[in-house]
Amino acid sequence: MKLKSIITIFIISILYSCGSKKSAMNKEELIKEVNAYVSTVDSNNNLKKEVTEGALTDTEGFKDIGTFKYTVFYDETSNELFKIENIEKTDKTIHETYYFKNNDFVFVKFNKIIDGEKQLYSGSLNDGKTESLNFYGDKAKRFQKAFEKSH
Repeated sequence: MKLKSIITIFIISILYSCGSKKSAMNKEELIKEVNAYVSTVDSNNNLKKEVTEGALTDTEGFKDIGTFKYTVFYDETSNELFKIENIEKTDKTIHETYYFKNNDFVFVKFNKIIDGEKQLYSGSLNDGKTESLNFYGDKAKRFQKAFEKSH
């Protein structure tokens, strides 16, 4: 009886340890999923759109140095935030689009036009610089908090 129980436990242990396991999503699948989500958000014409425009000032707040246009896209019924577009025009033009899913920041794409040269970054945040990831992640959190405060 003991031998039969030991063999049964041993076989169950082997089958359990060798069974199929869910593997972590690989990078290509993650990129494909994020790109599909971004396309879905971009094509959603049912989102409420709010635009805020104004002047950018120097650090003292006295001199105008440019303009900004800030557009929020969200579900009016649930107040779920989906996308924020931020355009800043000074001596350079910056166009950033932040995407959110289930109240989490998931993606940013941005253009910078400096001296007539356009630089496009899209896909994941990781352009090889941790500072960029931190900068855009922190900026997305500030935008999200401002949205939550006003809605």
